[in-house]
Amino acid sequence: MKRFSEYLKTRLRVQHVVSESPPSFLKDVSSKVCIERKPLRFCVERLHSLLRTLELSEIQDLSPICLVANFATLVSTYTKGFSLIIEPFDDRTPTIPNPVLHFSCMDASIAIKPVFDRFQSVVITSGTLSPLDMYPKILDFRPVTMASFTMSLARNCICPMVVGRGNDQVAITSKFESREDMAVIRNYGHLLVEMSNIVPDGIVCFFPSYVYMEFIVASWYEQGIIDNIQKNKLLFIETQDAAETSVALHNYQKACENGRGAILLSVARGKVSEGIDFDHHLGRAVIMFGIPYVYTQSRILKARLEYLRDQYQIRENDFLTFDAMRHAAQCVGRAMRGKTDYGIMIFADKRFSRADKRGKLPKWIQEHLMDSVINLATDEALHVAKKFLRQMAQPFRREDQLGLSLLTLDQLESEEMQKRIEQTAHQM
Repeated sequence: MKRFSEYLKTRLRVQHVVSESPPSFLKDVSSKVCIERKPLRFCVERLHSLLRTLELSEIQDLSPICLVANFATLVSTYTKGFSLIIEPFDDRTPTIPNPVLHFSCMDASIAIKPVFDRFQSVVITSGTLSPLDMYPKILDFRPVTMASFTMSLARNCICPMVVGRGNDQVAITSKFESREDMAVIRNYGHLLVEMSNIVPDGIVCFFPSYVYMEFIVASWYEQGIIDNIQKNKLLFIETQDAAETSVALHNYQKACENGRGAILLSVARGKVSEGIDFDHHLGRAVIMFGIPYVYTQSRILKARLEYLRDQYQIRENDFLTFDAMRHAAQCVGRAMRGKTDYGIMIFADKRFSRADKRGKLPKWIQEHLMDSVINLATDEALHVAKKFLRQMAQPFRREDQLGLSLLTLDQLESEEMQKRIEQTAHQM
């Protein structure tokens, strides 16, 4: 372990980015410090055995050597589908030497392969598996059948729309060239102010990144938009600190439950977008400010895109768009958590109106995204939202769902329903 640690220190003394495969790294280790692959594979097991034998109580003090042992075991176990990247500094502080070693998985099929090997039949299902044809490629399997189903709803309780311009007709987008455009920022702010005035209870907003959200909020504060928002609802913001975000979520829920109403500003790919449900009054509207593309200058992402292109012939732009639209669908899907729920989904970026973007959204969103609502101005979006909320305010009973989104036992066993089930099975 000492020789391996000294070797890592010498490897981290780099002036430029180094990228190599695990076999290449292990060959270099063998030639320079005479450590073969086999002893490295058992580093973690042997270290844990030694710690148990010594009965050490302060194991946290040994976390650095445990980390090195974990890396040694991983790099000697996984020779395919992984990449090793050494950076001379952190992207956030490029002027300060601070070497970083990444050991990243490029191939998602490695994680799911044990499941396919163990079970004869595997069903993969989700509300955001779209487009379906991408998953067999990146997970490297041949599906027996693929099917995309719509929602069985007793009323049109989903209201998706694309807001592509403000009332001043300036196009709104989170494209890099337009991120500091004050007209775009102002139009985003006016959209949120107007929506907070008509939408009851909770509104959840998502931004592509923490940096962009912080810049937008600072600009809104200078323009007085924050004050206008707080006249209608309380405002809470997700941060990168997990404890602060938990407090913000708790207070957001309290504000929604006591009738005051609240707005939560959060980030796609963050804690709120993937792990929290905003059912019923906690999320009557979701606004997606921009398309949540991943940070494209990341060296790990570049390595993965190169791997997908070489191994599975997946083009870079196709994967980036697929990944961004999947996250956008996950974000707006936070508002719909049941058949009695309803919500407004606002895609606030003109690029969502393009067929190549809309076509990658789940079927249950696409079927409600009519041509008449794919390039709205702020005022037009308000009109559509008001009309939808009036419809949702009408009495709706459990009996109204029978035969449509809910079935009694008699209906389920009826001859007509059995024929429909058989027809669906044949289509698959």
